[in-house]
Amino acid sequence: AHFNSEADAAALRKAMKGLGTDEAAIINVIAHRNNAQRQEIKLKYKLLHGRDLIEDLHSELGGHFRTAVLALMETKAVYDAHCLRNAMKGLGTDESVLIEILGTRTNQEIKNIVAAYKTAFHGRDLEKDVMSETSGNFKRLLVTMCQGARDESPAVDQEKAKREAQELFEAGEKHWGTDESKFNFIIASRSIPQLKATFNEYAKIAK
Repeated sequence: AHFNSEADAAALRKAMKGLGTDEAAIINVIAHRNNAQRQEIKLKYKLLHGRDLIEDLHSELGGHFRTAVLALMETKAVYDAHCLRNAMKGLGTDESVLIEILGTRTNQEIKNIVAAYKTAFHGRDLEKDVMSETSGNFKRLLVTMCQGARDESPAVDQEKAKREAQELFEAGEKHWGTDESKFNFIIASRSIPQLKATFNEYAKIAK
């Protein structure tokens, strides 16, 4: 169906006006739009109704439903920033969340997340928080990933994959102890397609 931010903003206002809230109507709009469209609806809602959509959703909804709807209304960078903060605050650190976000986002997305983190959490620095909540080689790997400097070329250099697979093997399995700096540099800086080729070559050597 054709996207119309004005019609969607009007439908959301109608769903929350007066007594009671039409949750099905809210789901019908928010769950069927992509993130960029939801940001457009947020802006159009304010232009049309002079009200803040997030504030209205917050006051009209409750429980897990409110949490889910408000999460969908965040930009991707802000949502990721909140996930990272939640993974690091309190006792213990959810390392899987740090890997999932910092290890899979594009360079531009990482830069957006770093900026969003600073804005959302009153000047907190993502890299500093990562450094204080993790340790050792894992910390160094995540700090490298926070720079958003991974090669993003889609091309795969098969010779480099063979060479670096051999270097990783020699830095790891062949020695007592492991040269983690080699692993760190390759894993944090090579493109995803290049890494896949390297890991395939490594599997052949390590057999």
